[in-house]
Amino acid sequence: MTADAAPNPYTAEAIECPYPLHERMRERGVYHLEENDVWIVSRWEDVQFVLKRADLFSNLVGLDPHGLSPEEAARARETGALPASDPPEHTHYRRLAGPWLSLRGLEPFEPRVRAIIDGLIDRFIDDGEVELGRRFSTPLTVLVFVELMGIGDEDVPRVTAWVDDTIESMGAAFGLVGRERLAELQASGEEFRRYLLALAEERRRHPRGDLLTHLVTAPLPGFGGRRLHEQELQGMLVTLLMGGTETTLNMVDSGMWLLLEHPERLAELRADPSLIPNFVEEALRVESPVQQLQRRALADAEVGGVKVPAGARLSVFYAAANRDPAHWDDPDAFDIHRAGAKRHAAFGAGVHYCIGAPLARMEGRIAFERLLARLANIRYSPGRNDFRHGPNHVIRGFRELWLRFEKA
Repeated sequence: MTADAAPNPYTAEAIECPYPLHERMRERGVYHLEENDVWIVSRWEDVQFVLKRADLFSNLVGLDPHGLSPEEAARARETGALPASDPPEHTHYRRLAGPWLSLRGLEPFEPRVRAIIDGLIDRFIDDGEVELGRRFSTPLTVLVFVELMGIGDEDVPRVTAWVDDTIESMGAAFGLVGRERLAELQASGEEFRRYLLALAEERRRHPRGDLLTHLVTAPLPGFGGRRLHEQELQGMLVTLLMGGTETTLNMVDSGMWLLLEHPERLAELRADPSLIPNFVEEALRVESPVQQLQRRALADAEVGGVKVPAGARLSVFYAAANRDPAHWDDPDAFDIHRAGAKRHAAFGAGVHYCIGAPLARMEGRIAFERLLARLANIRYSPGRNDFRHGPNHVIRGFRELWLRFEKA
């Protein structure tokens, strides 16, 4: 890349070490990356502007209403997926699921989350070694989702495999998945879709007191009080599963890596566990699990002093905004005492602020409380880590993180 070339964050190299590139992106401001036909938004102020102006920037990135009848366009907007819907539909979907995932709604669920976490630690604590993602972080998020939805434990291995495949498939849009593997991932996605819809149909016939029953039986706020149709239900379930999985599992793995890279911070948390909630926020800021998401301009707009045309796709880089020196003091430093760490952009902003943020924070807080209470002398397993990240420009997470430890 020449000195004047537009920084391209969609290369394989950018996955492993994106932050120097993010600095060049911020220095350039808002710009059009011609090879991907996308507008790059990376400065804190510009990211916040785009995220908070749902009237100007749509989450329906792939929907082109031209050539569609009003009825067809209205139907296409009914996605059920919170990251791929706009108000007013988004508002109605959020009101349907939101109370279950609010701080108040989750409070009775906390003892169960704690029991799940201790149960997972029980499975490997006598081994003295663990691959954290496979045996702790991923099953934690899947088991919590399973608990919320009332899914049987016997389905956990299948759901875990589907989650892994769904995350991997996100790399397809950037040419990071081969044709043969992509076909396998598409088949896995279809199998997952059929599973979720069959589960929903079972709940219609035999209601329970779980979130899934609520989603399939409760009247949808707005739309005349109708219930979710098949497309919406599928979108909602995938949203809740992925939103409750990707952020937490990668935050736990990256958070542990940050502590091992900064042993003085690890010692502080052991001495004072009350610091853990702010540590979780700082880990989310420094190593944003969701690096970027896209929007589509609904009209000609100006972002950061640059004119963006109607219909343009914008890549909004949360991770770059979270290290913007115009907003954060010493932004590359990992500071578990940082004031205002909670105001990071890792969960987005505005009406599309992540509905699963309270759950992710609860899982992260309890996970580190119990890991640090029960495991002593945590360190990398010699020779087992290459610290490579998954092939994905949207989700940032380690492929593996092997640890050794003793019982506390």
